[in-house]
Amino acid sequence: MDKNKTNLKEDNEKHCKKEEKDCSSKNCDKMLKELETEIENLNKEINEHKTKESQYLSTASYYKNEAENCKKDFERYKERNKTIEIDAKMKANEEVALKLLPVIDNFDQAISHVDADTMKGFSMIYVSLTNVLSDLGIVEIKCAGEMLNGEYHNCISTEPTDDETKEGMIATVYQKGYKFADSNKVVRTATVSVYKK
Repeated sequence: MDKNKTNLKEDNEKHCKKEEKDCSSKNCDKMLKELETEIENLNKEINEHKTKESQYLSTASYYKNEAENCKKDFERYKERNKTIEIDAKMKANEEVALKLLPVIDNFDQAISHVDADTMKGFSMIYVSLTNVLSDLGIVEIKCAGEMLNGEYHNCISTEPTDDETKEGMIATVYQKGYKFADSNKVVRTATVSVYKK
């Protein structure tokens, strides 16, 4: 009986080990399937995140390009307006100067015909008028000792000379010319005569 008991015990142990083995194998298969399913789900989730990331990067790139384009447009707009503002200011200054120049011309002519006392008053007024032109950025075009330049001088006559070095130089200024100091844009050309051999 002891032998039977021992056999039975051995059989029982074998059976338990086999069951344990089967059980362990089944559990492993089940766990493996669960892990594979979980991995598959995680891969799907990763792919979804990658797709969203790609979409977000694409959207961000689009808005970045739009912002850069807007910035460039704004810079061009500022530059255009700056140019327009400068041109408008020059035009306004030119109009004021053209109204003042005949007054200055009259002073130039009157100065040569007045006595010394009257000359002091004339000089003060004349300086005030030329200061207004200067404040507008307008300066007199140089003529004395200069060669004729069609951009700045309007030659209406010639004067004879024996000196070859004076040929083409301005001889007489009939009416002063004016230009903008910073751009050299002519407000009025100087009316002159030149030496000719």
